[in-house]
Amino acid sequence: MSVACNASPVKKSDFPQSPERQLLERIVQQYTGPHIVTIREGLYAAVGYGVSNMILVDTGDGLVIIDTTDNQRVARKVLDDFKAISKASVKAIVYTHSHPDHILGCKAIYEKGVQVYAHESFIRELSLQGQLGMSGAQRGAAMFGAMLLQSERVAPNISAYPSPVAVQFIFEPVKPDSIVKPTEMFAGNTASFTVGGVEFTLYHTPGETPDHTVVHIRQMDAVACGDIFYPSFPNLYTIRGCSPRPVQDWAEAQNRIIALQPEYLLQGHGFPVRGKAEIKTVLSHYREAIQHVHNVALEAVQGFLPVDEAVQKACLPDHLAHLPYLIQSYGCVPYSVKSIINSYVGWFDGNPTNLSPLSRGELANEVIALAGSADKVLNHAEKAQQQGRHQAALELCEMILAGDPRNEKARKLRVHSLLALSYWTANGPTANYYRSFAEKQMIE
Repeated sequence: MSVACNASPVKKSDFPQSPERQLLERIVQQYTGPHIVTIREGLYAAVGYGVSNMILVDTGDGLVIIDTTDNQRVARKVLDDFKAISKASVKAIVYTHSHPDHILGCKAIYEKGVQVYAHESFIRELSLQGQLGMSGAQRGAAMFGAMLLQSERVAPNISAYPSPVAVQFIFEPVKPDSIVKPTEMFAGNTASFTVGGVEFTLYHTPGETPDHTVVHIRQMDAVACGDIFYPSFPNLYTIRGCSPRPVQDWAEAQNRIIALQPEYLLQGHGFPVRGKAEIKTVLSHYREAIQHVHNVALEAVQGFLPVDEAVQKACLPDHLAHLPYLIQSYGCVPYSVKSIINSYVGWFDGNPTNLSPLSRGELANEVIALAGSADKVLNHAEKAQQQGRHQAALELCEMILAGDPRNEKARKLRVHSLLALSYWTANGPTANYYRSFAEKQMIE
């Protein structure tokens, strides 16, 4: 790659990987590709076609589809493959929530007369996602690696539980008419409809989004849980930017599903979980992990603990930290702690020094004056980088670049540390974000 900042061509082998990242690489190698999973007669999950799953229920009087994956091409492929199992026509569609990866395939399978169900807050949440404008688009693209080669991109959801899965986003242009809006929006906490004698009960369960819905299919002893559970520590905060997520509601939603005692748990991402006892155990752990991180953040607020100290201390208890469905491949405990603290007390951490802080450029001037020159600051950054202290190197480079955006040495050091961090972290969104901004710098 020829780059403007004259950085040497980089190879993956140039950078060490953490043991956690090496584990993710092994899971990726074990993943065998898209499956239509037969859960029981009439109940199927299309796993791996897109980054999110499509659940298909053959009621005997037509199909009910729960979530439609992240693009139209994938949705068509699922239905084409499913014709080998059933040629039933689509009668109803349910959106578990308003995130694009669960709804953008709908147009490919929707026909006039098909009922599309969602909670009444769906449209509001969908519009809020669009209010971030170009910033939201750029941050989202960086988080999911939209501008990276697929070989350089880390899948947003990687897990070995209950079977290995590692699915990449398939990016497709989104136009104003790409989204099929719900035709039936329910108010309150619950609603139901019936197709072919099969009853579908919809429960409003705020979690990853305030409009989230889980679907109980009683005759099939199954719950389609959308993103209330997926096999990673939950994304209680997303680095693409969002309003505070209802963390305690997310924990409580696990109780709602446990109370239904399903034999099958159909996730929005990953393979289905089977067995009443197993599902209860998994969801209990998931609830405990969410509540633990919430409590760590709240205790920091109550104890007037600085945010950076709270983040450094934040971790899951040992009996949760190593569970295969709570690895931090998607959600991140430190990010979550910061977001929960912010949801309680806002941006001000209580330290008066931080009421009107210096800009990065102003602080850089003070540091340069202390060091004697920008070169001395960058020499120190280079030593930090050689010692593996890449965050320190990044922050020093940012200071210099704030006053001298074209400083060649600072740009090269910054790129190197961003790449090093992208290969070290086991959190997919973080890795993609580091790598995306490294490559952006390399071509500017």
